[in-house]
Amino acid sequence: MTDTVTVSPASVERVMGDHWVNDKGTAFKNPWKTFTSFGAMEVMKIIPTMAWKAWTNKDPAAKNAKKLIPHIRPTYGLDLPSTELKVTWLGHAASLVEMPAREDSEKGLKGRGVRVLFDPVLLDVIFHGVGQKRLSTNVTKIDELPEVDAIAISHNHYDHLDLPSLKAIFANQKSKFGKHPKLFLPLNNYHVVSGLGLGRENVIEMDWFEERNVLVEGVGEVKIACTPSQHNASRVGWDKDNSLWSSWVVKDTSSNASVWFGGDTGYCITTEESHSLEDLTKEVCPAFKEIGDRLGPFTVGLIPIGAYEPRALFSAVHAAPIDSVRMFKDTKCQNAIGIHWGTFQMTYEPFLEPPERLRTAAQQVGLKEDDFVVVALGETRGYTV
Repeated sequence: MTDTVTVSPASVERVMGDHWVNDKGTAFKNPWKTFTSFGAMEVMKIIPTMAWKAWTNKDPAAKNAKKLIPHIRPTYGLDLPSTELKVTWLGHAASLVEMPAREDSEKGLKGRGVRVLFDPVLLDVIFHGVGQKRLSTNVTKIDELPEVDAIAISHNHYDHLDLPSLKAIFANQKSKFGKHPKLFLPLNNYHVVSGLGLGRENVIEMDWFEERNVLVEGVGEVKIACTPSQHNASRVGWDKDNSLWSSWVVKDTSSNASVWFGGDTGYCITTEESHSLEDLTKEVCPAFKEIGDRLGPFTVGLIPIGAYEPRALFSAVHAAPIDSVRMFKDTKCQNAIGIHWGTFQMTYEPFLEPPERLRTAAQQVGLKEDDFVVVALGETRGYTV
């Protein structure tokens, strides 16, 4: 049976936010002191460090990632109780979330919950087959995905919005299940996906803190909220920040289950390569506390932990684990899974380092060992709500 997916209209009129550069919604910025765009002089200072790291980067873990990064074939939680919130990590930021099933035979509701797929980059090479190669095991084929009700994209960088992956997913979902998932994007990204032929009614662009209800007939209902992140956007260089970037919230309307998907984000600016809390700036991006205060707490967060070295260059846009654990606390996550690591070699930290730094960082801020974890590629974690 094909499940009809209905998205509610926006509940409030869109207004120009302080992250808008113009009144048309076609240019955006990070409106916080914790973000900076590097000028030519700053980049020139960092180039020698980058060149040295590129020349000397002989990380054996990256070369042997298929053996060293734990992986299993995903079952998407078929062996877990249908009443649990289920989260499956598929590599980099790609994650599938399934809300708890609403068991109600009188209303004909299915034994599964609403499913949302985040940032699905599921092929082996990004950027139309000529970009970075997946180093760890690709644990799923697109035709093995279960029925998906919605897809949410954090921003339009190629390692998060992969048109070949999306094209294949939509074709497969239509063929197997008779429908296209609804596609949720931050503002002014429709032009990137217009060639997919989805129809404007299947693509929903949203601004920060806008919310939509998504009703899946016979399955359930969730509220999807577009939330801030500290990042940027570009597909071709000269379109820098013409499209918005975001994180996402999904809340089940019939239970307390909720997810915050961090996508790709920075947290603060630092010129220190130190990962010690005492060495870092006390000024951090306020958006994450605002997310927690307005929409939290969350059952689980999917929080980036990789692609951070050198910190002087990447701290404004990519979180290191010491940033990730503080975002965990700011957003009021009750549990978290580390994403955005162990898949592509984006930057110069050792390939296996992020989980090690996460364990140390969690201790620094007083988290328990199982509060914020890493999982195997393809692994599904269930959460009782």
